Amino acid sequence: MRDPGSRPRVVTFDCWNTLICERDFAPARSQRLAALREAVARHGKCVDTAALEAAVAGAHQRHVDLWCAGIGSGSREMATWALAAAGVDDAASAAALGRDFEEAGLAGEIEVLPGAGETLERLASAGLRLALVCDTGFSPGRIVRQMLARGGLLEFLEVQVFSDEVGVPKPHARMFEAALAPIAATPAAAMHVGDLRPTDVAGGRSYGMGTLRIRAVYDDCSDHPDADAVVDNHADLLSWLLERVR
Repeated sequence: MRDPGSRPRVVTFDCWNTLICERDFAPARSQRLAALREAVARHGKCVDTAALEAAVAGAHQRHVDLWCAGIGSGSREMATWALAAAGVDDAASAAALGRDFEEAGLAGEIEVLPGAGETLERLASAGLRLALVCDTGFSPGRIVRQMLARGGLLEFLEVQVFSDEVGVPKPHARMFEAALAPIAATPAAAMHVGDLRPTDVAGGRSYGMGTLRIRAVYDDCSDHPDADAVVDNHADLLSWLLERVR
């Protein structure tokens, strides 16, 4: 394991609840429900709202269960499962609905965590290389990139790695390897920042990186081993990192 006291040259960041968070799920949820209703209706099915809501919720829970098992899935798979729950088995409809599920993510209210922009800007100015290592769900990498761009963060992230593009989620080593390889960085020279112990902390640590857990939005109190350090906000995160690169 990397010595947490050594000087990092690269910092990789988790995305959700580390750089940005979703404050209002309702618009995206409503848009996905409407898209499913239209897709089902095109097949001559009449399914009540409660059943459609259950179909979407069940599909998302299946995605989460697979994610916890280290298996990736996304909107295409969730669309297939939701349609099946409504009695529809059609690959073309699932593909189209999957795209609708993805685009719905842009309807939600995304908020940049306080201080996140300054953290990235100051670290980049200090000469650190910055990358993103993000697990995806309904919103794939192409959508999350748009969210980060809207928040003024994308420009600072030299490399962006998404589980739907790599094929596996964190804590798989391929996620972290994909972030460090393009900038020829070794794990020993890198630090990963995230909010989750079983994916961010376990993944970064097992790959030989230092780890820093931020609990500004979510405090992961699970039984998994904790990070080398824990901070409450981006101001503390920035201070902790800058102290080690001076």
